[in-house]
Formats: sequence, C-alpha cells, structure tokens
Amino acid sequence: MTHATDFYAQMLETQRRAAEQRVEIRAALLTELRALGVTNIEVQYEGYGDSGNVEDVVVSPDTITLKEDLRRRVEDFGWDFAYALSPGFENNEGGYGELNWAIEADKIDVSHSNRYIASETTEHEGL
Repeated sequence: MTHATDFYAQMLETQRRAAEQRVEIRAALLTELRALGVTNIEVQYEGYGDSGNVEDVVVSPDTITLKEDLRRRVEDFGWDFAYALSPGFENNEGGYGELNWAIEADKIDVSHSNRYIASETTEHEGL
C-alpha cells in the first residue's frame, strides 16, 4: 500500500466514525430536548477566513431556555452536522447557513450558502 492509499483509507475511516458519532449524539440530544418540551431547534452558523462558529441557537417554544452544557452540545452538533454536508465552507470568503431541526418528527433541514468572489474579464484586441 502506498502512503496516499493509507491516508485515503484513514480519512474514510475518520469520516465513518464521525458519522457514527453524529448519529449517537443526535439520538441523545433528541431524548433530552423532547423531555424538555422543545419542538424545534434552529442553529445559525457562519464561517470565513479559515474559521467559523455558531452565531445563534433559537429554541421553540421560546419559553424554554437550554442549560449552558446542553446549549453547547446542540451548537456542536449543529455545526458538525452542517459541516459534514459542506466541508471546508469556512475557507476564503466562507459561507453561512441555518440548520432547522423539527424535534417531534426528528427531521433536519439545512439551508447553506457559499460566498465567492466573481470576476468578469473583457478583452479588446486589434481595434
């Protein structure tokens, strides 16, 4: 096996383990959030210039306030879930989005936007 093949195999294994962890974390959070009466979670995230973070977590109904530890775990899950769908979006001009998690149905929708710089070149020769 070459080093490139080893690296590729290791990368795939890391991705597989991360996907398994997201499934486990999702199930645990789902149980906790349902027990609190949460019906919906919205995680707003943004990244650019090689870094990124969760900007806000909106809980419905708004009468429920998540304890700091649970909020942090929701933020981490939201970031990891969205990042797995659009890896590397935090580079250069970056991207942003929202993860919307309907707790009762356990359905997640992600709306993601990538930023980019566009340029248009017009050349006039031999006029």
